[in-house]
Order: sequence, then structure tokens, then C-alpha cells
Amino acid sequence: MRIAILKAPFDPITESELKAALSFQRQGSFRFVFLMTEGDAVLPEAERIRLLNLALSPYRKLAAGTPESLKDLLQSRDTVIAELDASEEAEVRSGIFRKAAPGIQRALIESNAYLDQMLEVRCTAHRASHSRSVAQTAEKIAEANHLDAKLAWKAGMLHDITKKWTDAEAQKLLSVYDPEKLSYSPKIWHSWTAPIWLKGEMGLHDHAILSAIHHHTLGDGNAPLDMILYIADKIEPTRGYDSTKEMELSCRDLEAGFELVKAESLEYLKGHGSDLA
Repeated sequence: MRIAILKAPFDPITESELKAALSFQRQGSFRFVFLMTEGDAVLPEAERIRLLNLALSPYRKLAAGTPESLKDLLQSRDTVIAELDASEEAEVRSGIFRKAAPGIQRALIESNAYLDQMLEVRCTAHRASHSRSVAQTAEKIAEANHLDAKLAWKAGMLHDITKKWTDAEAQKLLSVYDPEKLSYSPKIWHSWTAPIWLKGEMGLHDHAILSAIHHHTLGDGNAPLDMILYIADKIEPTRGYDSTKEMELSCRDLEAGFELVKAESLEYLKGHGSDLA
């Protein structure tokens, strides 16, 4: 019985790795092919195995394994051992979940996998720090108002994911999906490019999160998460000023806090001659 072991970090398994494993199995006429986790990884081994099992469930001749569970086969001279090209795993960790193996995209989104890695790759260090602070602030406001704190945290982490784009990159996307927004200042285009990118590349379709990100610069949304993200973006601690009053009010009365922060923001913008006022 011909058995093979294909090694990669599987952090996580990608569609290209799955296709390569299936091709390897067919071409070599292997009775069984194990996909074995190895090397350094962001996700713990148990989570990588869980995702592997999800991806491999439709294929009876493929199975997941670890160096420990496959140690006997690794020592057998009859076992064929090879390595898979894992280069696309980094792309998935950067947020392009559409390149993950079919069957695991939803699991990646639900488990909040790789959000820190997405910020590191797609944001400046300053923007990543800001996004984490927004996430923490949004979480606290949501908790105080008995709303979904995890959802608020996630919206905060992702709200500026396309902020680093050039004007040309943002214009190219908006000209296809939402050309009317091009009449606004390029400074706020990221609030509209982010939901488009998150849906298309990450596969995120949570309406509450996408709406909050869409409205987070102008404050023109009235759903609870819209208000939470708008407030958190304006008052999070790395902004460098005392926002105790705004935070306390927002935790007691979300709508009142939203109106206060929005009024203060508009006053600030008018005072500085901003084209966003």
C-alpha cells in the first residue's frame, strides 16, 4: 500500500496546496496521502489540524497529521515524503482568504484568525496601533451598552484596512463599485474601499461590520455599531487627548455620546478649514 506524506506549515492550508495534494495523490496512485503540519506558524498546531480536517473532509484519500501522529510512517522506508509549496499561505494570512482551501474561509472569519497579521502587512505601524486601540475602545463601549463586544472589536481592527492605499488604487476600485464617492475627499475614500475589499478578498459579509466601516469617517450611520465605531475612532487613547467625558457618556448613553463626538469633530474640522467639514 503506497502512502505519502506532504509537509507544509498549513498556516493555513491554501487552495493551491489542496490542488497540489490531490494531483500528487492521483499521479502517484497513492492509497493514502497525509498532509503533515511542520515548521513555525501563527496558529497553534491544533487549530491548523482542525482547519486541515475541514478542508480535507470531502476527500477520502487525504488526511491531516502531525509529526507525532505520523512518526512511524516518517521512519518507514516505504513512505514517500515531499514538501508542498507554501508560499501562498502568507497571502491568506494577509487577509486574502479567498486563496484559502475551500471549506475553511468561514472558519477563518468566525475565529478572527490572522487579524493582527493583516494589520502588520496592510497598515503602517502607526495605523496598526491605532486600529488595535479603536478595537479595544469599541469593545468597551459595546460592553457598557450591552451590545456585541466581539463584533465591535472586529470592526475596530478592520476599519482602516485600506487606509494605506494610494489615491490611484482607491480611485480604481471606487470607479467600478461606487463612482459617486469619488466626489468626496480622497482622505475618506478608505471608508468605502475597505468594505469592498473585505467582501471580495477576505469573504467578510457581516452587514453590521461592513456598514460600520462604511460610515466611520462621516458618521452618517445610525445603527448601534455604526455609532460605536465612529466614536471609538475619534476618541481612542492614541489620539493623544483627554476623552474621558466622551467615553463616559458613550458608555452611559450611546446616542448621546455619538452626537457629542460628532458635534465636536465637526467643530474641530471647521476650525481647521478642513474640506471634510
